[in-house]
Amino acid sequence: MTRLWALGLTGRPSWAHPRQGGAISLLVAIGLVLLASLASFYSARSVLVDRLASQNQSQSAQARLAAEAALAWGRAELQRQHVSSPSPAVWSPGTATAPCPSGYSTARWQCVALQPPAHTGVPEVVAQVLAVRDLISAPHVALLLASASLKDGTSRAQVQAQVFVPTLAPAPHPPNPAAVVLNGCASAADPAASIGNTPTATRGCPGGLNSACTASAWASVLGDTTPEQIRAWSAAQERNGLSALSQPARSVYWVDSPSTWTLSVGTPEAPVLLVFSGQACSQRCPDMAVGVRVVGTVVLQTQCQDDMARGWFAGHIVGQLVVESGLPDLHSGSRIEASALASAPYRLPWPAGMDTRQVQRVTGSWREGVP
Repeated sequence: MTRLWALGLTGRPSWAHPRQGGAISLLVAIGLVLLASLASFYSARSVLVDRLASQNQSQSAQARLAAEAALAWGRAELQRQHVSSPSPAVWSPGTATAPCPSGYSTARWQCVALQPPAHTGVPEVVAQVLAVRDLISAPHVALLLASASLKDGTSRAQVQAQVFVPTLAPAPHPPNPAAVVLNGCASAADPAASIGNTPTATRGCPGGLNSACTASAWASVLGDTTPEQIRAWSAAQERNGLSALSQPARSVYWVDSPSTWTLSVGTPEAPVLLVFSGQACSQRCPDMAVGVRVVGTVVLQTQCQDDMARGWFAGHIVGQLVVESGLPDLHSGSRIEASALASAPYRLPWPAGMDTRQVQRVTGSWREGVP
């Protein structure tokens, strides 16, 4: 009977109420501890994330500054090489080419890797510069792609800019329109030969080497561009795989061989520059074979000696012939035809006001990121 009365109205022992309250308090306490732990965890995680973000930002800034420093070094290196040579060593035959980036994969693009010196203050950074140029339309412009990365691979930056390198000089403006440009004098042409679609007969030049010979015919067409620069340009195109059959086709030919020229080259849309050098003309300039057609500009480096061009056979030249002497007794069947062509390959874009003797960055060409 005593036990029944102790059950009370609920039918539960009265001693059960304190135990239930203690369990609830324990659960609440555990919950509060968990909440505090979670708050502490997320607070620490937030601090860690902020610290990592700050570290990443610092590393990114370090990589970007290193890339910009490498770009400035590349420009200074091109300037240093240009001062020492009209054809900078970066484009010389002994320089190893590098794979070109996507979008610069055809034979018209020449790519050379430059290695900036390591910076003692930031040994954890690796920087490099890639020089890219268009061997047909802009051999005097280098696109410098500079990149820098941390050795641990956590950050990388890339910047780029175009730089004018006067490996060539501006052509005279306006261009010389003559079908034949001679070094101050001319000689009688064969009546069966044609210059500008009409026979010509003018006074002759004295034979023999003139010690005071000046390249006036060359200068009137090619300006201050030197034969050495044209030779280097031609060699670069050849080394890069450009030819009469490539796409795009080769645009500059420097010929040292005395053998007869047998290749038809050039089109009205893509005329060429063909130079028979002083070496090729050492005895007599090589003829162009019957049926050969050259569209563009042909140059004979006769060094003011008429005999080097005496009885020369021109084949069919559509454009212009430049001779550093007279042109005596042009061979029967030769045809030199003036024609309206697309811009000659040596007539390159030079912005107004630019100092064409200095290496200089192209205004507005700097940008960040990959090409």
